[in-house]
Formats: sequence, structure tokens, C-alpha cells
Amino acid sequence: MLLQRNPPLDHCIPPNTPHSVIQSLPTWQDNVDRAVGKPTQSKHLETCYPRFTIHPFLQPLIQSSLEALKASPEQTCLLFPSLRLAKAFQSYMRLQFPSSASERWESNCVSDTLNPPPGYDIFAVLFPVEQRSLAMKFWTFSGAGISTRLAENCISRHDGNLELTLGLPTQPDHEYLNYYTLHSALSSAPEAKAKIKARFAGLDSDSGARNIRDVDGVSTSDVYLYPTGMNAIWNIHHMLHDVCKTSADPNTFTTVQVNILYVDSYKLLDTTNPGYHIFTNETLDDLELLLEDSNEKPVLGIFTDFPGNPHLKSADLPRLRRLADKHNIPIIIDETAGCHLNVSVLKYADIVVGSLTKVFSGFANVLGGALLLNPSSYFYASFKAHLDANYEDVYFGADALVMELNSRGFEERLSTINRNAEVLADWLFIRSKAGGEEKTVIEEVFYPKYQHRENYERCMRVVSAFEDGLESAKNKFQPGYSGIVAVSFTSLEAAKTFYESIQCYKGTTLGTVVTLLSPFMAIAFPPEKMDWVREHGMSEALVRFSVGLEDISRILNSAEAALFAAERC
Repeated sequence: MLLQRNPPLDHCIPPNTPHSVIQSLPTWQDNVDRAVGKPTQSKHLETCYPRFTIHPFLQPLIQSSLEALKASPEQTCLLFPSLRLAKAFQSYMRLQFPSSASERWESNCVSDTLNPPPGYDIFAVLFPVEQRSLAMKFWTFSGAGISTRLAENCISRHDGNLELTLGLPTQPDHEYLNYYTLHSALSSAPEAKAKIKARFAGLDSDSGARNIRDVDGVSTSDVYLYPTGMNAIWNIHHMLHDVCKTSADPNTFTTVQVNILYVDSYKLLDTTNPGYHIFTNETLDDLELLLEDSNEKPVLGIFTDFPGNPHLKSADLPRLRRLADKHNIPIIIDETAGCHLNVSVLKYADIVVGSLTKVFSGFANVLGGALLLNPSSYFYASFKAHLDANYEDVYFGADALVMELNSRGFEERLSTINRNAEVLADWLFIRSKAGGEEKTVIEEVFYPKYQHRENYERCMRVVSAFEDGLESAKNKFQPGYSGIVAVSFTSLEAAKTFYESIQCYKGTTLGTVVTLLSPFMAIAFPPEKMDWVREHGMSEALVRFSVGLEDISRILNSAEAALFAAERC
């Protein structure tokens, strides 16, 4: 693959990709504008990350729903794939606006109006336009809105096309066209979901390995699929409230996060918990004291990302496991950044969770999430009973078909991504102050190899030379340090210059087959939160690479040219 120039603001990446979740953000200021919710100034918004704003595919459905429900000009609505999720949104809004009339947030089935495919329903919840910003927090942090493919299929059916539409690229020169020419989607959504579950469980890999999770008894029946990774985390959060709390009073418990979580996971805990604590690898003694203190609120769960994003620090999982066992607290590990092909963390977790949107899919044109229960967990029976009683499958069939199609061979993709990322990280490190270079604008490189390496390597998968009767491991997937490399600069101006000078795609997701660069802190936090960012050991002057499959020499040449510009700004 060739390294590509970035398209204009608000165009999709790669160009002409239906359902792309990557919105082009060419300048640093473009990212700041998104963080503060400033309306786009471009003439045509081609795409967006569907949790962050209302995707273009959804806008005509919202308008049709408002007309069918005879909404006033002061009202708008959000669309959900089930009554349960619509009611969850209602409950959220009532908490935000307790003095408002409850009928303002009624759930309305609009399936007759929107005409989704058979077996699917859509529910609209009306609310006042002035409450949009708080409503969108639920949309973002719950990941519960309807799929863009469901919306596209409603539009197609309205136009007379009753066939299920997958929305794959068709342009003759599209970067993904060769893959979709060589591989065809399954015809059965249930079969696709079964294969996705097997791959996430580590029971169906391209290498032929069986149960790579390193825990006995792992089963696809313990994998639960969700429309987004955040929806999986949101459901875990609600499950902890139902299963683990010791009182009906929500103010009597708290949660713990170790190292900085993915920004929306952190914001979910921040907005839905009466209290939470942040610890780092350096302050685990303080966590131990907290858990020993009988005057402190009980802890519902310990959350950590492995490794963290974007600092790529890995928690001391064996120590966390010992603390959790001692105090009967579940551990939830988000393995999105590391991926279960690289790291084996289930044995330390009660639940692992991952965004399938990232490296599992690789093509950034479909959303999905999953959780896996550890069958050896003390909480397994309680969690299993809760999920079996409350889980609803709202993962749209066309999304599952595309996710299964994309995830074939993701081991091979990740192997190349691992190698490319390590070469880039090493190249950047020797040019950083942390690597011993004095005259440089690179302050530090954040990569599992350089941040708490022993914690990461303790959990790195070991691939045996003779696995399941295969002749040799030389052609099999070799675990690595993942595809994320973050770089902090000595000044904000140097970081901005590097970002705006580099030739590659610029967008916010990760795990893609194409290399992406993002000024992570600028898009993740508004300017007023930068003091909080610095207090927690992170730099505003940071960019994050998600390294792709391109020729590594081209990636290095592009980085070198951008570094040259940054050193002269």
C-alpha cells in the first residue's frame, strides 16, 4: 500500500468509502474545533465517527420521524434500535432535567415510517432542541444509537430496493477494492456473528491455534456482541451496578481506574458515577490503602486499558489481580489497543472488552464491540445470569456481515502493523530526548516497548514452535507491541507543525490498514481540560500514530520530512 495525502476537511478516509468512521481533520485547529463542538465550516460533511455526532445517513430518518410524530420546531429526536435503549435514554434525560415534564421524552416506535428490514425496529425519543448537548453525551458515551447501515437500508427500502445493502466501496481505484474482490460476505448474519464470537474468543484464528486466551473453558457462549465498543462498556457499567453494589443508594459506591483510560470510557465513569478514583502504576500503594480503608465507599470495579491509550503504559496486572481477589472486586480490561493476538490478559480479568471497530475490522467502515467473560472468575455465575437475563442482540445484521468479512486474516494484517510500528517507534525514540538526543523537538515516545515494558511483556502471548500439529511457527503470527505510537514534543508549536506537515491520513480512530495521525489531546479534551491533562502526566503537545500496512520506508520518509519542518518552526 502507498502512503496517501490527506483529503480536505470533513471528507472521508479513505476517499469514497461508504460508512467510513474516519473524518479528515487536516489541521490542528480542525481537531480543537471538534473537541469544543464548533460547527463545521466545510460545505459538505461526508462522514463522522457515528457516536460523536449525527451521521449524514441518519439525518433524513430523523427528519422523517419528526414529521411523522408531528414534532414542534422546538423539538428534535434521537433514534435507537430497541425500546430498552430508548427508555434508557429517557431515564438519562429525566436525571438531567428532573423538573421537566416526563412526557417530553416519550419513546415512539417509528418502524412503520422508516421501514427497516424485517426483524428490526427503530424507536424515536423526542426532546427539546436546547437539550441537544446533554442528549448527545448519552449518544456518545452509550454508543446505543442506530447503525449507519441500518439507516442506509431504510433509505434504500424507501427507494424501492428491498435487498440488504452492505455499503462496500465500489470505486475502481479504491484502496480496499482488491480485498472485497477477493473476499465475499456471508449470506447469514447469525453465521457471521458466530464467526466473530469465535475469533474474539480466540477459538478461531488464521494460525489454526485453539484457545489462544490461555484460560480453560473459554467458550463463544461467553462472548456478547454490541453495536459499538462503548456500548459494551456502557452495558458492563450497568451490570456492575446491578450485580456488585451492596446498596440501592448510588452514592454508596465508587469505581477505580488504573492509568488513563480511553477518553470516552473515562468520561462515562465521570458522568455516571458519584465518585471514582484514578491511580497509576506509581500509586498502586495508594490503591491498596484505599481498599483497606473501611471508611471508604465500596469499589464496584477496577477498570484499566491494556495498554493505555495514548500513553501506552501497561498496568501491573498480577498485582491488580491479587488486590481484586483479596477484596472481591471485578477487574475489567479493555484490550482494544493491545489486541488479544498480542497480549493474553483474560487470566487477570473478570471481563475483557474490545472495540471491534479498530484492528479487528481494520478497514474503519463498520462499528462493533464485544465482551468476554472469564469462566474462572469469582463473578462468572452472577455476570452470566445477568447477561442471559438482560442481553439483547441489537447488532445490525449488515454490520455483522461486514465485520466478519473484514476480520478474516486480521492476524496477517496485525503482524505487519506490529513490525511497522516497532520500526517507527525505534526510529522516533533514538531521535528523542528520552532516547538520549539533546538537540531535538521530540520529548518522549509512548510505546509499550518504552513504557513499563516489563508489565506488557509479562502478558505477551507466547507462540509455540509446534502448535496444534502445525509444522513451524515461522510463518505464524508473532505477537508484538501493537500498532500505536504516540510522540510528545518540546513545544506545542513543534507538535502542530509536525502534524500539519506530515504526508499521511489524519483522523481519529486506530487499528486501521492505513496509517493515521491524530493530535490526540486536542481532539479528546477541550482547552479548559488541559490543566487536568497535564496534572495526570500527559502532554498537550502530543500526536498519536496508528501505523498501517504501507511500506515502512515511506512512513519513515514522511515522518523525517515532518520532523525536519518541526525542528525549524
